[in-house]
Amino acid sequence: MLRDDALRLALNASGAAVVTIVAGDRSMEPTLHGGDAILAVPLPGPPARGDLLVFRQSAELVVHRYLGSARTRDGSPCLRTRGDGRFELDPPVDRSAVRARVAAMRRGGAWRSLEGAGPRVYAALVAWHDLAWAGAAHAARPVRLSGVIAALDRALLRLLTRVALPLAHRRLDAPLEAVPRVSV
Repeated sequence: MLRDDALRLALNASGAAVVTIVAGDRSMEPTLHGGDAILAVPLPGPPARGDLLVFRQSAELVVHRYLGSARTRDGSPCLRTRGDGRFELDPPVDRSAVRARVAAMRRGGAWRSLEGAGPRVYAALVAWHDLAWAGAAHAARPVRLSGVIAALDRALLRLLTRVALPLAHRRLDAPLEAVPRVSV
């Protein structure tokens, strides 16, 4: 498990860190699979809707999608996130829990940029998708249709990932060897 100090040192040393997603992690499928990697960079300001964020959740560092700002039950500001492979929203995330933003990802051996207009539009669309389908699954729970909603959610996201992700995200060369490598 990656500690905050290790990630902070890696980010401070080079301004970026290659972080490998732990094998078996399915929380971001189909966007990221266990064994894929991300290029984490510091988050200089507020996140943009759709950004993939690296944040502390309980005892773990998590990579999930930022869906927008929200408020906790007591009215405190928080960030709303969800793993693309999950059907429920994450518990509220305090801004201080965010450690980095994802600038690139390695899927199936190919690095792709998350920077620029195409990835921005794609990320915002997936964020709206995640938020809408999490709401639909919550609303369908009393009538016991959440399984159907979850299956539709996953099918649409798989289609979007297969078709639009390669079109929207340009390929990159692998990050330089000088970039520290860590795992979550």
